[in-house]
Amino acid sequence: MRTLHWKRAVLSFLLGVLAAMAAGDEFSTAASWIWYPERPAVEGAGQTRYLRKVIRLAGNPEYARLRLLVDDSLVFTINGKPAPEPVEHVSCGAVYDLTEALSAGENVLGFAVHNAGGPGGLIAAGLVRDADGTEYQIFSDTTFRVSRENPPGWDRPGFDDANWPQAAIVGNAFAQPWYNHPAFDLEPFLQPGELERYRQWFAGLIALPPGIDREPDVTARIEYENGWPALFINGAPRPALIYRGTVDPLTQHGRRQIALFRDAGVHVYCGYWELAQCWPLPGEYRFDDLDNFIRGYLSVDPEAYLILILHLVPPLWWMDAHAEEMVHYAAANGFADVDECFNVRRPSLASVAWRRDMMDLWRRCIEHIESQPWGKRVIGYQPGYGIYTEWHYFGSWTNQMPDTGPAMTAYFRQWLRRRYGTVENLQKAWRQPDASFETAQVPGRPERLAADALGLRDPALRRPVMDYYLCQQELTADCIEDFCRAAKEITDGRAICGAFYGYWHGVPPQTQGGHLEIARLLKSPHVDYFAAPYDYSHRLMGQDGRLRCLPEIFPLAGKVHMVEADTRTHLHTVEEHGRLPDEASSIAAIRRELSTALIAGSALWWCDFGPEGRGGWYDQPALIGEVRKLVALAQRLMEKPKRRVAQVAVICDPESMYLLPDGTTMQTHYAMLDTVTTELYKTGAPFDSLLLSQLSQADLSRYRLLIFLDAMIVDGLTRAKVKAATQDKTTLWLWAPGICDGQRLDPELVRDLTGFRVVLRGQGV
Repeated sequence: MRTLHWKRAVLSFLLGVLAAMAAGDEFSTAASWIWYPERPAVEGAGQTRYLRKVIRLAGNPEYARLRLLVDDSLVFTINGKPAPEPVEHVSCGAVYDLTEALSAGENVLGFAVHNAGGPGGLIAAGLVRDADGTEYQIFSDTTFRVSRENPPGWDRPGFDDANWPQAAIVGNAFAQPWYNHPAFDLEPFLQPGELERYRQWFAGLIALPPGIDREPDVTARIEYENGWPALFINGAPRPALIYRGTVDPLTQHGRRQIALFRDAGVHVYCGYWELAQCWPLPGEYRFDDLDNFIRGYLSVDPEAYLILILHLVPPLWWMDAHAEEMVHYAAANGFADVDECFNVRRPSLASVAWRRDMMDLWRRCIEHIESQPWGKRVIGYQPGYGIYTEWHYFGSWTNQMPDTGPAMTAYFRQWLRRRYGTVENLQKAWRQPDASFETAQVPGRPERLAADALGLRDPALRRPVMDYYLCQQELTADCIEDFCRAAKEITDGRAICGAFYGYWHGVPPQTQGGHLEIARLLKSPHVDYFAAPYDYSHRLMGQDGRLRCLPEIFPLAGKVHMVEADTRTHLHTVEEHGRLPDEASSIAAIRRELSTALIAGSALWWCDFGPEGRGGWYDQPALIGEVRKLVALAQRLMEKPKRRVAQVAVICDPESMYLLPDGTTMQTHYAMLDTVTTELYKTGAPFDSLLLSQLSQADLSRYRLLIFLDAMIVDGLTRAKVKAATQDKTTLWLWAPGICDGQRLDPELVRDLTGFRVVLRGQGV
């Protein structure tokens, strides 16, 4: 049997979802991309689906040709027999001469199509002519029948396919990512007149607001107005409320969702774009699709402003050419490539080649946008990398223990040189007389799990693994700051920049992939806001709905936190992540989300990750009506000074996480964080969360109770600040406060800080 395979230069989960949104019912073509009625990029990833088309002929044909193109591979049969070899096999598909394979009566074309990942489907166009001149046209459409199974005889005449569903149209012949992609030539599948009609139709989708080319450049800031987070656009404040939908503004569904938020008074949108789409081949850069994406928003909402999340994963061809630049995992061999939470194939953050090439692409992209008339409406750029663009190191959420690859090993050695200067200093710090900068290795699984007294790492004994995690965390912060700095430079500071960062609750091994260098990034002049969703394990109705971050740390540093409100309303079509059961619960969740953001002094964007363009999360009068009312409420609140009333402060210390091994102690830490904060929410008393490093910045006079949640590393200077802060305060000490001064574990350090006596009886005590 003939198997065809088309290697794609750019494929990803979300790209597949966007492709599936392509306008099948908005602009139809005779031949369409078809698949089983499911999400090809999700349920269909790594799967084979079986499609059959029945053709009934009055006589033996005198001419029969069929053109096929698939994503990714195909086994093609005719009446149960292998199809003949193609007479033409190029990027516009394989052309088969079926004249000898078809006969009078019932004929069955069988297609076993395999989707390796991302978007998937089949498109076909053909013509059969009988001896009497009667012509039968064949187009891939809903007349095809499809199945997940391949029972015996499925591709032969006489098989009963009455229980097989009709094929679903994934997209028309102009659907992305296939149309204009170098690996796919769709022109031969078009019928006369379709291209011109499409061009006329498409021009309306990207029509710009009149006079936009004469508008002055837009300047944006995200700051505080009367204590409330606000977007200042050309100096005028507005509530920092945004719509972030993974919608295609060139489809009917996407345009409807944008219009809903436009009419609700939300004119700021957050769009997501994979930069790999702009780099199909080495040395070739294409920004047309991104331009159309931006213009699509403006054509729906002439008052639109955009923040772009630009995904920094390079194209597959780049990863194929840079195998040594990939992340390696101490807990896994090879690559799973199923999800970024696992041992996925991705470039290391330490890769010089990745940082160089993606920075070049990042700069080219922003420079291009800034040069276009519609670019002045792009008011923000957000770099995205790591798990789900959230700067969690790949594989960390499933304890894969990254990154042991050559790129990270080389970077770690350079980092050690900068930190210690001389090999003598390194040997002394590591207590290893044979240590050297040339031979230092990234710690493996045993070193990461090793524990000492109280289940903690003793810096005197575990300095190599603590150094590694500090190196990795600083590297992540470096990358965020570098990309934001470049965007600020290119836009001359007129645009805002931010990142998913600052997560605290609900983050698996925080040393492997947490956001422990938040204190440093809070000081960066290049990062304006930090985004994070709600804690997934606390978002159901009746739960406390906590944020994943420590919201009060941001205004204290003059930064803004952006709540990602991604609770699935009842309109979501998939039962996942606490999807709400009905309209009343959805309205309650919308109210709770914005109320939580307002209380915390946070900005917010409403998410809509509805699959395949079905069921926008707010596409119901009652839900979008609630959004409209809350936008008006936020506008009124900005006119009055915000008051903070909390009399309890919870002091948290990300740096102390470096003491926690990646096993039981880390799990105990999660349990304590969850239990303590859950009970605090149950009291009903408002509380603020601060960083240990912010003690000298915060006004502690209004707090009657200080809770030191995990302040285990307290050096000399910080120790003095803590003593001063707690002198006249009721203080609750948790875990082992101050047990480490950064150099060693010592119970006397706890007594010095708190007055309590701690006895260490051995490992794990």
